[in-house]
Amino acid sequence: MKHILLSILAALLMSIGLLAAAIYIPATADWAVRPLMTHYAPPEDTGLPAEEYAPVVSMITRYLQGDEIPFQHVFSVDGAEYAAFNQKEQQHMADVQELFALCQALTSIPLTLCASLILLQKANLTLLFKWFRRTLIAILAAVTLIIIAACIDFDSLFVLFHKVAFTNDLWLLDPRTDLLIRLMPIEFFVSYAAIIGGLWLLGMAGLLVVSTIIINKPNKPKGE
Repeated sequence: MKHILLSILAALLMSIGLLAAAIYIPATADWAVRPLMTHYAPPEDTGLPAEEYAPVVSMITRYLQGDEIPFQHVFSVDGAEYAAFNQKEQQHMADVQELFALCQALTSIPLTLCASLILLQKANLTLLFKWFRRTLIAILAAVTLIIIAACIDFDSLFVLFHKVAFTNDLWLLDPRTDLLIRLMPIEFFVSYAAIIGGLWLLGMAGLLVVSTIIINKPNKPKGE
C-alpha cells in the first residue's frame, strides 16, 4: 500500500508540475505571446500603434516572470502621451503575477519531490512505475473530459476558471475602456490554452514512454 500511495502521489505531483510549466513558459516568452497578440489583436482593433507591440509584450512577459516593474507602458501619438493601462488593469495583473509565481514554484517542487520518491524506492521500481503509469492514464482520462467540455463551451470554462482563481471581479474588463482585454481577446486565450494543452500532453506522453520502458525492462524485480 505504501508503494501504491507513493506512486499515485508522484504521478499527481508530476502532472501538476508539467501543467504549471506548460502555463508558465509560453506566457513569459515574447516568442509565444507576440505572434498571438498581433494575430488576434491587430492595431486597428486595439488602438495601440504597431510599433508599440514589441515593448508592451516585453513588459508583460517580464512582469509575469516576477520582475519588480510597474505594469504600465507609456507611448506617444502625434505628440500626445498616453498610459496604456488603467488602475483596474494593473490591479488585475498584480493578481495574475501572483498566480504565475505559484506556477513557477510548482514547476520545480513537484519534479524534485517525484525524483526523490523514485530514488527512495529503488527496490520496488517496477511496482512504483506500474502504479505511476496507471495514475497518469487516469489523469489523462479526466483531462480529456475537460478538453471536450472546453471544445463545446470554452467561454463558460474560461469564466469558471476566473471565478475560482480570483477573489475579486477585476478580471471583468471592458473592451471599450480597457486595452488589456483588447490585446488579449477570447481567441487569444483559446490559442494559449491549446499551447498549454499541447505542451502538457507532450510531457505526459514522455512520462508514459519512460514508465513503460522501465516496467518492461528485462530482469525486473517481482513486486506484484
